[in-house]
Amino acid sequence: MNDINAILADFQRLKNACDQMAGKKILVGIVGGGVDSEVLKIAHAHEYGTGRLPERSFIRASFDADQQELNQIVQGALTKMLAGEATPDAAANSIGAQAAQLVQGFIDQNRVKPPSDFSKKTQHTTLYETGTHIRDRIAYKVVDA
Repeated sequence: MNDINAILADFQRLKNACDQMAGKKILVGIVGGGVDSEVLKIAHAHEYGTGRLPERSFIRASFDADQQELNQIVQGALTKMLAGEATPDAAANSIGAQAAQLVQGFIDQNRVKPPSDFSKKTQHTTLYETGTHIRDRIAYKVVDA
């Protein structure tokens, strides 16, 4: 009977952890209450392009290019959560922090396309010399879905 109770208790722990995680949404990008609307406008223009500015996706493109790494990040955090080594909050925060670093790394490696041809640029890494420091504003936020 003790074995059954232990199995049921472990099942309940796993169910609770999964239910809590299912109620979370992880936002990655330019997030937070103190974000300047001008920065959001510039980031949006780069991510999706405008009539004059070509698309220079840095969030969607990084997740598309690094899908396997992102999957490993999620699997690692969920494995720790299911093993009881991390709470659902800790797992979601770990995923968010690592996903934000993934986007920053994508920018650092200058994989944002097309590269800017602005002739006055001293830094030849796209999204560095915008005056808004888009790369440094990449963050994450965990919210209840």
